[in-house]
Amino acid sequence: MSKAAASFDFDVNTLEFVSHSTNEVYRFSKNNEYYFLRISVKPLAYAEKLHAELEWVHDLVHHGVNASLPILTKDQQLTAVYEEDGLCFIAAVFRMAPGKFFEKDNPHLWGTDIYHAWGETMGKMHKHSKSYKPLVKGSQRDHWSKSEFSNPNLQHGMYRVLLDKLQSLEDQIDSLPREDNAYGLIHNDFHPYNFMIDGDTITVFDFDDCIYGWYSLDIAIAAAHAVWWGSPGEDRKSKNEFARRFLDDFLAGYFKHHPLDSHWIQRIPLFMDYRNICSFFWWLQDWDGDESKLSDFQKNAITEAVKIIADGRSFDGCEIEM
Repeated sequence: MSKAAASFDFDVNTLEFVSHSTNEVYRFSKNNEYYFLRISVKPLAYAEKLHAELEWVHDLVHHGVNASLPILTKDQQLTAVYEEDGLCFIAAVFRMAPGKFFEKDNPHLWGTDIYHAWGETMGKMHKHSKSYKPLVKGSQRDHWSKSEFSNPNLQHGMYRVLLDKLQSLEDQIDSLPREDNAYGLIHNDFHPYNFMIDGDTITVFDFDDCIYGWYSLDIAIAAAHAVWWGSPGEDRKSKNEFARRFLDDFLAGYFKHHPLDSHWIQRIPLFMDYRNICSFFWWLQDWDGDESKLSDFQKNAITEAVKIIADGRSFDGCEIEM
């Protein structure tokens, strides 16, 4: 952290811990403004992928997309890389996004205007993605690919049902064409906790999952999370009705900046199902087979998901036709 402070020219004593999941995140102040320091512990080769992420975000901001701007080091670099004790620490700094997180019951922080602005922001991103070329040769994000699970605890019972469903959906997705007008750099995690709301403007951040993928997938991820956290009711009918309304408003904003052929719009429910089934493997990917380590919520969700698969239904009640 001291080395990062020296690289980005701020007082290390102003750092405040924020979170630790995929990366360690800290907040600091400089010249009466707040910024976020992100430290990633990765193999040295991964530094190129992080540079590719930040280069794209930097370019998006300079093309009118409201995103949290990466800040350059004193040497005018997007990242600062340090090696110590066989580990590689990659530091990046971002300007703090203004505003507040969504609030489900607050009409100023969740509703048609927010969905529309969310869609507009993604539409701008996808429009620019179609023409974007990385400046640094060889510095490129990964392309979407099928999951690879070698965990033997997923090979039986309910867990095998979930894995089979995931693999079936991935087979369908992998067969889709990767057309220039439908496939490019996407955020890949543009959910309501990855943007801030300031009046009628939203600012997106947390691009560290960005990949080359289908624009429909990016839309579906937004819709799936909107239903998870923002549906006014928990029953399937309420969720289905909310998903329809959300997508109507979201796509109205999206289409202001980026067209998408109707057959790709019709793929959104497929990608929503995919995002929903992926959520189980966030828990189970490295699970040791001890069911006592699963929460009651996780156990109930898995049981319900298996019933939904057996009935041939879609997840979260989103049996929408587009």
